[in-house]
Amino acid sequence: MQTYGVALFYSTREAMKAEEIAKEAQLAVRIIPTPEKIHASCGFSLKYPLAEESTLLSLLAGAQINSEGFYHATREGLKTEYTLRKDK
Repeated sequence: MQTYGVALFYSTREAMKAEEIAKEAQLAVRIIPTPEKIHASCGFSLKYPLAEESTLLSLLAGAQINSEGFYHATREGLKTEYTLRKDK
């Protein structure tokens, strides 16, 4: 089983800026297409390790980058489930 986080953004520009800021802080993030099971107004999301979530949240808040939501993903084999993180 694999777990990770997915951050959604309102625009491609915000997603790319979030990736840039996170990589500067040496977080293990990457831009991915937004999973089909998750609706978003932007087609790109940021995949990140759950262990780095609090650091990522702090970086985004400090840079005033708005997110559409954060999801926790659990992947087993070919099946992936997404759960919306309630406490933003």
